Amino acid sequence: PTNQSLEETKNNIAQFYLANPLGRWGIELKSNGQFIGTIDLHKIDSVLKKAAIGYISNKKYWNQELTTEANRAVIELAFEKIGMNKLTALHDKDNPASGKVMEKSGMRFSHAEPYACMDQHEKDRIVTRVHYVLTKEDYFANK
Repeated sequence: PTNQSLEETKNNIAQFYLANPLGRWGIELKSNGQFIGTIDLHKIDSVLKKAAIGYISNKKYWNQELTTEANRAVIELAFEKIGMNKLTALHDKDNPASGKVMEKSGMRFSHAEPYACMDQHEKDRIVTRVHYVLTKEDYFANK
């Protein structure tokens, strides 16, 4: 979900990103360096060499392939430089555009998770999460 206010964004950056900056990056426009979002590897399991990818981007820049480009770069880094075995990602069923980012990045639909959690911004709304996965074998086979 997107941040609902500047204050919420500041709090998220202060509490989450600055507390543990490794594996978290800003997404910026190549043309002028403007910050438009964040992308990260989290739920990192160093034994099984797997992690989850998460991203948030400014709504003004949706549907321009920018988040897809950032996601592809993190996927490449994870498999080719870090040596990950598997990456996962998930999105709210009501945000299918995020699923398109995952698909265009080479990830495959895994499963839907009904009744996954309550929405953080919309009172009484139950979220269905949609899960995607990409293994190192699939990544290198389709590279």
